[in-house]
Amino acid sequence: MIDPVILKGFRDSLPEEESIKEEMEEKAKKVFSSYGFEPIDTPTLEYASVLLGKGGGETDKQVFKFEDNGKREVALRFDLTVPFARFMALHFNELPLPFKRYHIAKAWRGEKPQKGRYREFTQCDFDIVGEDSAESDAEIISMIIDTLNAIGVGSFKVHLSSRPLLNRLLSSLDLSSSSQEILRTIDKIAKIGKEETKRELLEIIGNENKTERILSYVESGKGGDFDDSYRKILSLTGGDSEESERLLEVYSLLRANGLEEFIVLDPSIARGLDYYTGLVYETFLDEMPEIGSICS
Repeated sequence: MIDPVILKGFRDSLPEEESIKEEMEEKAKKVFSSYGFEPIDTPTLEYASVLLGKGGGETDKQVFKFEDNGKREVALRFDLTVPFARFMALHFNELPLPFKRYHIAKAWRGEKPQKGRYREFTQCDFDIVGEDSAESDAEIISMIIDTLNAIGVGSFKVHLSSRPLLNRLLSSLDLSSSSQEILRTIDKIAKIGKEETKRELLEIIGNENKTERILSYVESGKGGDFDDSYRKILSLTGGDSEESERLLEVYSLLRANGLEEFIVLDPSIARGLDYYTGLVYETFLDEMPEIGSICS
């Protein structure tokens, strides 16, 4: 007899659950298509060198990797973003730009399972490649809002921030060389709280005044009013700039489409990885913020 057990961090999906999931996916796909996004797919397995080329640290530890029968080092994809970068590099000359794609598929991470986090999960990605504009940023945020409304998740807010503005602040404080450590610490503030964040920042920076200024910037979105938060950010980053104008332009486009009720200016959204170079955003359910970001 074989014991019908399931690996830790994996699960079956019964018909009732799978039907709900398929219905959600179909609603999302209809919204994506209405915006002109097209579906793609990529292999489950990739060369480990492709997946880990931009990795390091915790990412490497989470990847399921092994040697296949041909003695090649391969790995299961841990997200859909890195395979998409490889996809674009390989098919760049075959695709029109800007290229708008969506991809809904499984990914795997060898992290410790916990409530709501599995080692095997379905991820949904949508991207615009080949255009860097306020219109593209606003389109992605607009599509997030329309998709979540179509699925029916309840009330939510998209928390909007700007990495270039945060980098501008760090540069003015002569802290650019420590930016990665600072960004990763800021990104944890919702989990570890203000005091622990301050302690960690002070350990990195070694200067109380600079630490307090960064915390003032991070907390300038607490009031909830976009215009008020925007003025606070400008005062802390030296006034109007190309970076601030981009942020304001994106918000203005969203407001022109009647979507301002869904937007919160939140400078605490930092996203610590170095490949985030523009606007960043995370989406939280109003009634269940404790589950964290549901779209970012």
